[in-house]
Amino acid sequence: VEVEPVVDGVLGLLCHDLALREIAVQKTVPPHLPRVFVDRRQLQEILFNLIRNAGQAIGQQGTVTVRAHADGAERVAIAIADTGCGMAPEQLQRLFTPFFTTKADGEGSGLGLFVVKRLVERNEGTITVQSEPGVGTTFTLEFPVAPS
Repeated sequence: VEVEPVVDGVLGLLCHDLALREIAVQKTVPPHLPRVFVDRRQLQEILFNLIRNAGQAIGQQGTVTVRAHADGAERVAIAIADTGCGMAPEQLQRLFTPFFTTKADGEGSGLGLFVVKRLVERNEGTITVQSEPGVGTTFTLEFPVAPS
């Protein structure tokens, strides 16, 4: 799967909502990035959830950044960063636990990131998160490069 068209498709679905909340989107995906060995629909679902969550963490006015790069010859890294509220260390420890949410009551099921992690792992990828309260959060995905 080529990463850039998938990113563009997901941003196309979310950009109107983000723009209404004055959230800028910055995308840096090199044109000659190696293809990744993933299921296209699952990658779309992963990116949709992470980018939508990034926008929700910002609320109003901020930036969502999507970057991708080859991480050596065998992996491609995709990072989704936001300038949102960030998370405390105790929240990060439970982030991928089913039914855990940092959102207000009635605003999230707590299943989105649980599903994202399972989809990433199903595609032989990894997901890591870095967050700082009041600064923002970055999720980094790594997937194997597709065989030639």
